[in-house]
Amino acid sequence: MKKKSEVIVYFRDMPNMHKYWGWFLLIGILLISLGGLAIGFAGWATEFTVIFLGFLLLGAGILQIISSYYAKKWTGFSYSTLLGLFYILVGTLCIFKPLQSAEGITLLIVALLLLGGAFRLISALYYRFDYWGWMVFSGLISILLGALILAEWPASAFWVIGLFVGIDLLLAGWSWVLLSLAARE
Repeated sequence: MKKKSEVIVYFRDMPNMHKYWGWFLLIGILLISLGGLAIGFAGWATEFTVIFLGFLLLGAGILQIISSYYAKKWTGFSYSTLLGLFYILVGTLCIFKPLQSAEGITLLIVALLLLGGAFRLISALYYRFDYWGWMVFSGLISILLGALILAEWPASAFWVIGLFVGIDLLLAGWSWVLLSLAARE
């Protein structure tokens, strides 16, 4: 981890970076506000996030099919076209059936939390590296979160994604606030 003085030197090496600290602070405050709104309206944030994901997948599918059309002689043409169609299908489902899509995405999140937590827990207990206790703690928390979300599923699908997006926005905003304070100095 860098010391405070190293961060300040870094900003001094970048011309005029300290002049923009106010903008960094504003970005941080806006992200924190959006994160708070996403947490406060987690159901709406979940639906919005899933629909937005649907549009991204739909666009990716269209681009995938277009790119496969230009590479007809390529051996992966069929695979590329099928992948594009799959993106379009999943994107369309996310757009027109966001709540049902959120249920599936929430199950994927549960699987990632449970498997990731178990992997970290087992790895830490097996290898016993420096500070392995923190990884045990992290693994246990991930397993606990996965179990709590699964215990409330499918109802948890309506707020989990929005809550996670809100937390991410809060943390990103806080990072920008800290960056602005470092740039100001």
